[in-house]
Amino acid sequence: MPVQIPGGRSQIMILGILFISVAFVAAVVAAAGFWQVHRTGEEALYNLARRSFYLMGLGIVLSMGYLMIQIFAHNFQVNYVYSYSSRELNPFYLFSTFWAGQEGTFLLWLFYGTIYGLILLATVGRTRPLVLFYMMLVQVFILLILLAKNPFAMIWHVYDQVPVGFTPPDGAGLNPLLQNPWMVIHPPTLFVGYSSTMVVFAFVMDALARKDFQGWVKRAQPWAVFSAMILGTGIILGGYWAYVTLGWGGYWGWDPVENSSLVPWLLMVALVHGLMIQKKRGSLVRTNLLLGAGAFLAVLWGSFLTRSGVLADFSVHSFAESGLNLYLTAFIVVFSGLFLIHFFHSGILSRGGTPFGAGFLNRETGMFAGMFALMITAAFVLLGTSAPLYTRLFGKPQNVSTQFYNILSIPITILILLALIVAPVVAWNTPGLRNRRAVTLSALAGVLVTLVAFVLGIRQPMSLVLFYLAVVALSVNAEVVVRLLTRKPAKAGGYLAHVGVGIMIIGILTSSLYDRSEKLTLPQGVPQQSSLGYKVQFVGLVSAPDGKDRARLIVEGKLGRYEAYPRFYYSDYTQSYMANPDVKMGLTKDVYISPISFVPADQANQNVIELKKGESASSGPLGITFERFEVSMGAQQQKATAVLQVQVNQGNYPQTHTLKPSIWMKAGKLTSDVVQVPGTDYRLRIESVNASEGKLTLAVLNPTQEGGEARDVFAVELSEKPLISLVWLGTVVLVFGFALSLVYRAQASGKV
Repeated sequence: MPVQIPGGRSQIMILGILFISVAFVAAVVAAAGFWQVHRTGEEALYNLARRSFYLMGLGIVLSMGYLMIQIFAHNFQVNYVYSYSSRELNPFYLFSTFWAGQEGTFLLWLFYGTIYGLILLATVGRTRPLVLFYMMLVQVFILLILLAKNPFAMIWHVYDQVPVGFTPPDGAGLNPLLQNPWMVIHPPTLFVGYSSTMVVFAFVMDALARKDFQGWVKRAQPWAVFSAMILGTGIILGGYWAYVTLGWGGYWGWDPVENSSLVPWLLMVALVHGLMIQKKRGSLVRTNLLLGAGAFLAVLWGSFLTRSGVLADFSVHSFAESGLNLYLTAFIVVFSGLFLIHFFHSGILSRGGTPFGAGFLNRETGMFAGMFALMITAAFVLLGTSAPLYTRLFGKPQNVSTQFYNILSIPITILILLALIVAPVVAWNTPGLRNRRAVTLSALAGVLVTLVAFVLGIRQPMSLVLFYLAVVALSVNAEVVVRLLTRKPAKAGGYLAHVGVGIMIIGILTSSLYDRSEKLTLPQGVPQQSSLGYKVQFVGLVSAPDGKDRARLIVEGKLGRYEAYPRFYYSDYTQSYMANPDVKMGLTKDVYISPISFVPADQANQNVIELKKGESASSGPLGITFERFEVSMGAQQQKATAVLQVQVNQGNYPQTHTLKPSIWMKAGKLTSDVVQVPGTDYRLRIESVNASEGKLTLAVLNPTQEGGEARDVFAVELSEKPLISLVWLGTVVLVFGFALSLVYRAQASGKV
């Protein structure tokens, strides 16, 4: 048992704070040292700064290791350990609880910043000390936040009712949605990308301070490519995680926290192309400096939105309000202010710009068109993501709908595809096409594929335009890749990434436009024929040691005969039912089976329907319309009431009734009432609700229709996702193209 110190502190907390404090002081000394080296060039100061940097890194590593020890020792006296772990978690998920909370992700950010600092020390430390100064300044701010929100705080410091020295028998546990192998991979990958943006920012600040507006390009270029590659990889992993875990059948939902990682990626990809133009032609100097700083500041802004509690009611990914708003706001204000001061005092605005090459149809114009599309998208997404913040100025905070983003997605995608087509077939300085044969063949390929899409049922003009442009972009860039692979393979990276974009867009179009789904009610042991061509039989529930029961289904159809195991279980953590889909992946299509509800045999004489607000469904003579939820919150009870309009179509005169079945949580137990439909034998009962998405699962019971043996009933939604494999293939090709480009840029720069 940890030694208690007067005031309720323990040796664990004291030692943890000591590690962070040492890292903080060392980071301050290192920052001051690198600043003085920039001003005076003294070797002794450089050695002091370097050693202080090493000490900071040691403090960070010790803090991380010490927290990990507390996690694996199940020391639930430490609030962070109590809040995110439990004894039932296997070591795989126990390890991932390190970054399940804010404090852990800040430590992760610091760790990656230390790794990048070591690389910079070895490459540009003596010649660019100001780069390391700004790296240290970021580390100082994050360490200051950790001193304010201590990861080693004891549970009695957080909860007043907990007595000093109390040890909880178990922890609160990890959210079931996070108990997934992707939890071990996705967040660390994303933070590799987030923290890499501060390296590019440091190069921008160094360039402004030194008024060296061209020299920074060569050194920053590999870092920009690396940052874009890793951020993109993190976004892709998150999308795939959502697809195979959440059960709604998609991979991108314009969730505000998803968007907060998308914005810096868009800006960084724009910067990658802008640096190429500047290196070749000397133009876009101001634009690139703004993009380099903007990507990092977008990370800070996204961090504020997700950690301040602003998005707590609008995103399942965000953290609750944590008391860090002042620190996070200062983080943004200080670094935005420093950038603006340097930018306006550097003389960059009075510097004449370098015009683009002759004519309109040249590579610079094509690449800038793509950059412009990326920047506009970033601005639009940032505006929508920040809506809960600025709408509170006018009343209740509001989030924008997905339609807000969809309005811009088609024209922006068209512009990006046009840029992907133009850039490879035109020269830097000479206007006009370079490879007319490749353009002609690509255009013909686009026509053929678009005709096939039309024959297969796509009639929307914009969808056909996107199909055509995506195929042409894919073909044009693939021709360049093939040509370069035989001569200069390393230079093929950018074009290979463009091929990936083309493949991905084709996959998005086919999987969304040809998507078909059907809801099935499956009595146990009775095969049901789907209109999509699949025979599905519910065999029964399979118990799991972790309590996450699986439904065993036998599926016969286009992908052969196989067994599917979607999960449907009650979670004590969320106090609600959780569902995970079964995804049978194929080359031409995925079969996606998502659970809706499970009804045991003693309640199985019923029809289960799922409704969203405003939707209607029929069950026998009943027409049911779901109007809205009425939610009440009490000290001991949480209750949700569904307002339904039920039309009874019996006799000569249909009658409509307003019925209000309820479901409530009391003392950890979920209970629902049964409401009789007047004038009938039918009764209604709520099975489950999702108030945030406005969804309701309703059981319609009719005891007069009993017949035969009662059976368990499992309801699912079965979907086909044609060619969704192209989405994943395209993303892999995109990332591999970035990786190849990174190798080329690193070799070209000589030093990173």
